[in-house]
Amino acid sequence: MKAIDVFYLESEDISCISIQRTDIEAGRKIVDKSGTVFEVDSLVVDGRALLKGITRLLVNGKFEGDIVNLVDEE
Repeated sequence: MKAIDVFYLESEDISCISIQRTDIEAGRKIVDKSGTVFEVDSLVVDGRALLKGITRLLVNGKFEGDIVNLVDEE
């Protein structure tokens, strides 16, 4: 899925990825364009964004690119 926005906070080494989807939960794994796997650490709660169907995912590390791929659960 296409990321609406990706923000990297270097001082904390975390990325915030905004996506047009609301069914992602903490603990889910995603992959960036370079194939790096990230575990969703938490979600940013924003009522207005949720009403628009937007979820903000927080992951540790620098997420690259603007495409979010879900890792298939086993």
